[in-house]
Amino acid sequence: MLSQPITSIKIKHSYKKMNKNSNGLSKHISSSKYVAEQRAKVRDIVLCLQRKNIKLIAIDFDNTLLSIHTSGYYKGTAENLLEHIRSTFLYFIQEILDSPAFCQTLHLCIVSFSSQEQLIRKLLELAFKTSKTDRIIIRCNTPEFISNINEKNFLGKEYHLSSVVTEIATKRNKTIKPNEILLLDDDIRNILIAEKFGHKVLEIRDHISLDILKDFANNVLSQS
Repeated sequence: MLSQPITSIKIKHSYKKMNKNSNGLSKHISSSKYVAEQRAKVRDIVLCLQRKNIKLIAIDFDNTLLSIHTSGYYKGTAENLLEHIRSTFLYFIQEILDSPAFCQTLHLCIVSFSSQEQLIRKLLELAFKTSKTDRIIIRCNTPEFISNINEKNFLGKEYHLSSVVTEIATKRNKTIKPNEILLLDDDIRNILIAEKFGHKVLEIRDHISLDILKDFANNVLSQS
């Protein structure tokens, strides 16, 4: 089940579509029905991904999790970014966090060229309000991370994903194969490189929705 904070955020956005309703109770019922429908969709998506043997879901930050690009040097606060989290990912990430498979057979990471790891961590804490966000692995271009990679060879998010897989192996004793990774990213270069490394991919565009994710999981994503 989704937590109340996520429901509240989504209902706030839903009211914009329902402001023609003159009755406050009608608004509440409509909003509750909408949230229930979204929850059902995202539950099906996560279960489908597991059936197709996806074990690591990697989500890009700028223009993917967020509807904007921070350019890696965001000057505002994490609170200011809350309104820019795509509602699709609010539902999607919350369902993953609530899944019994989370950190067992299903893992989640944020992979970004941004250097602002603490900002991303704080944003996740504010958005989902659960200690489980500590188990979301964040891999960013921090000075420490960059010092361990060869910047001369651009490999998209492969350095990030390799680092995440290594951490999961060492700290959680779980092995993840390349074809068990799903990368969600708006940058076609990252998508094409990830495909070459054998990962499953979905290019994220502004019109992303749970319906699109569900169609992808059911009809496009191949069985590993």
